[in-house]
Amino acid sequence: MHEPHTRRSGVDVVCAGLALGLLALLIGLSVWLWRGSNPPLLLAPAIGGLSDCLEMVPPAAPLEPACTGAQGSAAARIDAALDALGPRRSPNGHFELGYTLVVPLLNLFQPQGADWAIDQEAVRRIARTVRDVDRPVVLYLFSTHFSERAPIEPALAQDPSNLAVTPQGALPVDRFMGLPMYPWSIARFDNAITQRREQAIEAVTGAICALPLPARERVAGVNLLGEVHHLYPDFEAGMGYDRPYVVTDYSDASLRGFRAWLLARFGNVGALNAALDTQFTSFEQVEPPSGDIRRQRLDHFWQHIDAQAAGMLAVGGWVHDAERAAGDSPWVRIYLDGQFAGRVSARFARQDVSQARPDLGTDRVGWRYDLRHAGLPSGVHRIDAALERPGGGLVHLGTRRFAAVDRQQNTPAPLPLRQPLPPMGTPDARVAFSIDAPADGLAVFYNPLVPLWHEYRGQQVVDYIAHFDALLDRTCLAHVPHRTQQIAPAEGAGWDASRFAAGQSLLPFGHVQLGVNLYGEAAEGGAFFDWLARSRLPGYSVTEFHPLRPLATDQLARVLESHRAHGARTLSFFLHPHQPSHGQISAAPNPFALDADNPQHGSDRLYQAMREVLRR
Repeated sequence: MHEPHTRRSGVDVVCAGLALGLLALLIGLSVWLWRGSNPPLLLAPAIGGLSDCLEMVPPAAPLEPACTGAQGSAAARIDAALDALGPRRSPNGHFELGYTLVVPLLNLFQPQGADWAIDQEAVRRIARTVRDVDRPVVLYLFSTHFSERAPIEPALAQDPSNLAVTPQGALPVDRFMGLPMYPWSIARFDNAITQRREQAIEAVTGAICALPLPARERVAGVNLLGEVHHLYPDFEAGMGYDRPYVVTDYSDASLRGFRAWLLARFGNVGALNAALDTQFTSFEQVEPPSGDIRRQRLDHFWQHIDAQAAGMLAVGGWVHDAERAAGDSPWVRIYLDGQFAGRVSARFARQDVSQARPDLGTDRVGWRYDLRHAGLPSGVHRIDAALERPGGGLVHLGTRRFAAVDRQQNTPAPLPLRQPLPPMGTPDARVAFSIDAPADGLAVFYNPLVPLWHEYRGQQVVDYIAHFDALLDRTCLAHVPHRTQQIAPAEGAGWDASRFAAGQSLLPFGHVQLGVNLYGEAAEGGAFFDWLARSRLPGYSVTEFHPLRPLATDQLARVLESHRAHGARTLSFFLHPHQPSHGQISAAPNPFALDADNPQHGSDRLYQAMREVLRR
C-alpha cells in the first residue's frame, strides 16, 4: 500500500538533492564571478627608511648584517614592517598586503672622475630585495622635482637645459618642506636629466629582469617617475589664484613644439585665424601667450595670459550651516546676471578654516564653481551666491562683479540683470561663510590662444611620461601595469589647475594606467569618485593615500572598500617603521607616514586602524 509513496519520496529526495547541488553550484559560480570582478585590493605601503640599507645614502649608524654582504638587501626591514602591520591577506579576503619599493633614481649615481656612474651594488641590493621579500611589490621608479639629496642633483641643476623656463628665464631652485626642489624640464628628451633617468631605469630593470621568474612575477606594477607636471615660481605657496600668473615652459624647444602642434591641429594658418579670429600670416608669428595685460606692455592682445585668460573664472569660498546634521554638506547656488548658473556642494577640506574656526567642528566646508566667461558680452557682470537651507529657501551669501573686457580694452559698461533673482533671506547666526574668489571688480580678458597653449602644455606632460613608458616596454616589465603617480584632479577650492597642466595625464593614454595621489577629502571619495565617474576610467591605483585626519577602524574600512568597489587595483600609503636594533631609521620621517609614533595628521591613529582592518 505504501510502496508508490515510498518511491515518490525517493524521487523527491533525489530531485531535492539535485536542486540543492545546482543551487550550491550557482552560488559558487556567483561568488567566483563576484571575486573575479572584485579582486582583493592590494595595499602596498611605501616603506621609508630603506635608503641606507640600499646604499643610496651614507648610513648614520652601523648597518645590521642583513643589509650588507654579498646577499645584503632591505628584505628584513620590509618583512618586519609588514608583519607588524598585518597578515598577507585579510581574513575576509578583501585586502592583500604587499609593499611599494621606492627607488630614487638619481641616488643611484656616484661620482666617477669628471663623470657619474651607476652604483652597481645599490642596484644589486634593490634586485635582491625584490627577490627576498615574498610579497607583491609595486616598483616606484622615483624621480621628480622633489630632492632626495642626491649628489648629482646640484650638478644637473647647473645646466640650464635641464630646467623649466618662464618668460623671464630658467626657474631657480626652490624649496619645499625645507628641502630643495629642482624645477626639472619636461619639455625635451635630449637633456641630461632625462638621459640620467633613462640610464638609472635601464640599470634597475636590467637587474630585476635577471632575477628568477618567480621573483620577477612579484612585480605587480611600476609607477613612472612620480608627479610629472609643469612648474612655476614659489611652488609651495603659489598654486592658488592670489599670486602673479607665471608658468612654464617657454624654452626654445617648447616654442618650436607649440608651433608644430598648432600646424598639426589646424593644417594651415588660415584655419587657425578662422578659429581664433586672428590675422597671423604664418605659424612663425605665433608665440605662446606670456604677459599680463594689466602689468606689462604687450605688442598685441594675443600675448596676454593670466589665470582667467582661458575663459574660466573660479568662484569659491566656504560655508557652514549649523542647522545641518554633521556630515551633511551644504549646497551653494550660483547666479550670473540673475540667471541660475549651477549649484555645488560645500564638501572640500579647508584646513585654514578649521584652524581659524575650530568651533565649527569640521573642515569640509569649501566650495568652488568654475564659471565660463568666454563668449559673454563685454560689460560688467554680476555673480550672486546663495545657500540652500535644509528646510527650503535661500540665503544670500554675497555678490561679486567682474568686467568682461574686449580685445580693444574698451571701458565695460554695467549690464542689467537678465532676470530678477529669486527671493533670498539674510544669513543668521547659524551660518558662517566667506566668498574668497573672485575679487570684486576683477577684469577678465579672454584670449582663445590660451586654451590651446594649456592643451599643448598638458600634452608635454603626457609625452614625457609616455617616453618612459616606451622605455619600460622594451624590458621584461612590458606586461606589468605601468602607472602614473599624479596629483589628484585639482577641483578643490583655491587650486589653479592650469599652472600644473596635468589634467590630460589623468586620462587614458597609451597603455599607461591612472595612478593618483589622494589627500584629504579626495582620499575618502566624494569629489574624486564623482570625477572618476565622469572620466569613465576602467580602474585606477591610489599611489599616495592620507585622509589628513584620523579615522576609526570602521570609517577606514568603509573608505578602503569604496576604493575597491570603484575599481582601485592598488592603494599605497607612506609607512615609516622603527627598527628595534637600529633605532629610528630616519631622523626626519615623512610627516604623512603612518607610524604609531607620528601624531601629525592623525597618522598614529590611522596606523592602528589599518592594522585592525587587515585583521578582520
